[in-house]
Amino acid sequence: MDDNNTVCVWDWQKGKVIASARGHSDRIFDVQFNPTSKSSLVTCGVKHIKFWTLCGNSLTGQKGIFGKKGELQTILCAAFSTDGSVYTGVLNGEIYKWEGHTLQSVIKGAHQGSIYSIHSTADGFATASKDGSVGLWDPLFELITRLYLTKAPPGYKGLCVRSVCWGGEKILAGTKDSEVFEIGVQNREKPIVLVQGHAEGELWALAVHPKKSVFATGSDDKTIRVWNLADRIMVACHLTAHAVRSLAYSPDASQLSAGLQDGSFVVLNTKDLSEVVHIKNCKEVLHEMKYFPDGNYLAVGSNDNFVDIYSVSQGYKYLGRCSGSSSFITHLDWSADSTHIQTNSGASERLYYQVPE
Repeated sequence: MDDNNTVCVWDWQKGKVIASARGHSDRIFDVQFNPTSKSSLVTCGVKHIKFWTLCGNSLTGQKGIFGKKGELQTILCAAFSTDGSVYTGVLNGEIYKWEGHTLQSVIKGAHQGSIYSIHSTADGFATASKDGSVGLWDPLFELITRLYLTKAPPGYKGLCVRSVCWGGEKILAGTKDSEVFEIGVQNREKPIVLVQGHAEGELWALAVHPKKSVFATGSDDKTIRVWNLADRIMVACHLTAHAVRSLAYSPDASQLSAGLQDGSFVVLNTKDLSEVVHIKNCKEVLHEMKYFPDGNYLAVGSNDNFVDIYSVSQGYKYLGRCSGSSSFITHLDWSADSTHIQTNSGASERLYYQVPE
């Protein structure tokens, strides 16, 4: 997006721009063509909507008039009806109906959260919302039914639906966390998860289960996800308070530890990913952690330039600190007999520590 949020219309077959014009001073979130007219389109975004007419290589826009029927607020998505009216989803969960370039009516309480997507079909409309639900509406935008993904078995608290597509007896719903759900209208209580993955930012942490074909990953999206390697599917997910930077399985695979961006670490029970303990003794991010080969201790390396040692058998009681590194800890490893630790740092140092008996 440029500073003018320019709107360009392309002849995609020729790969050429037909027309372009300044969009708006604020960000544009959606653009939709009128399916019954090649010369009509609409754009919407931060506190604005614009109705455009394409004539040759000229693109002319008219600002939408909100009037007194609706609040001037951010519009996240738009869809045309068969009669040329435009329906838009807004930040507070309402749906605005536009005729010409004027707001005609408001559907209040359409959703309990922001509406991110509206899909228009011959059967009506489908809407996707931050509240974790998909709404199905008839051609006059009367509610047919509502599908709550947060309440379905694959769903979870905080699930946010960002896109939706309705075709016949099936609905596809895409979420903020990179999932794609397939929902059967006749079997709505059991949606199928087609795709899963981490959502935003970078993936930093990976740990392999010591006994099974399973591994865990952690990322900037503040989730720890456990994957079945053979089936290539996610089998569990845990939401953390901060971005995840490191992971380590205990040797007996009963626990999974995660180092977080705020300098704390959390220990989870691998059976259900319930929290065992959450500890914070460092100020900087924890980029590395390893269990003793015998499983009695956990070593945690931080950007504070330290390695801290915790007793697993004593509920992760803090035992001591390995200091001396002149930079942040990048890697650490235990000797096979659990008597020594070696570390690498951001200053390319390799230091060795002996564990007191």
